[in-house]
Amino acid sequence: MTRQLATCLAEGIWFAYQPGRWILKDIHLRIPPDGFLTILGPSGSGKTTLVKILAGLLKPQKGTVELLGRSMSNGQSADPEFRRQVGYIPQQLGLVRGMSVLENVLMGALGRIAGPLPLCGWFPKSEIAQAREYLAFLGIEHKAREPVFCLSGGERQRVAIARTLLQNPKIVFADEFVSDLDLPRAAQVLTAMCELSKRERIPFIINLHEIPLVQELSSEVIVLKNGNIVHHGEARQITKTLVQQVLA
Repeated sequence: MTRQLATCLAEGIWFAYQPGRWILKDIHLRIPPDGFLTILGPSGSGKTTLVKILAGLLKPQKGTVELLGRSMSNGQSADPEFRRQVGYIPQQLGLVRGMSVLENVLMGALGRIAGPLPLCGWFPKSEIAQAREYLAFLGIEHKAREPVFCLSGGERQRVAIARTLLQNPKIVFADEFVSDLDLPRAAQVLTAMCELSKRERIPFIINLHEIPLVQELSSEVIVLKNGNIVHHGEARQITKTLVQQVLA
């Protein structure tokens, strides 16, 4: 992979929440401009921290990150137009429980529509149509008018995906946002994301700890253990021996 083809670059990343207690240690990686990449590792391995650093939400103590051709060390990550291009789905989703499914999805368009009308709930017909298209693709368009608090966990995950896609992002990060779902429902949600990644040609970078899902859906895998990358390659290279070593 050449430097020009990378969507995200991390070079020599070190990070600690407390001085001297490193969560990430000398991380070097390159993420291609397409595909479905997962970050695998046991709890406490640094997966969430790495995703937040790559997405420009945390600044490392050492090293550099480039995202979509911009350096994250010179303040460019705060530019609103740039932030719109970076989709981020947190583990807690951040949905407004009292608002409808469609209203939550339309929140994804706020950063790129000028004027006060969207703040009052008035959106162009084209945005509403696009929001409904994403919901239909994810299988929940029929619940567009229902409040979010009435949905199941898997349905709420799909609302969060649709909201993020309505930003028109160039890359999407997700932080273990299916960790509260059982394996069959998590598989359904992640399969939909994988299909969207291919259809929209948007790279997805997702934290996971469900090894069967990683092996089935991912095109590329980064394996973390104790803050270090112990494997970076194709998902089919994830062997039983490697899994045992990571979880040991």
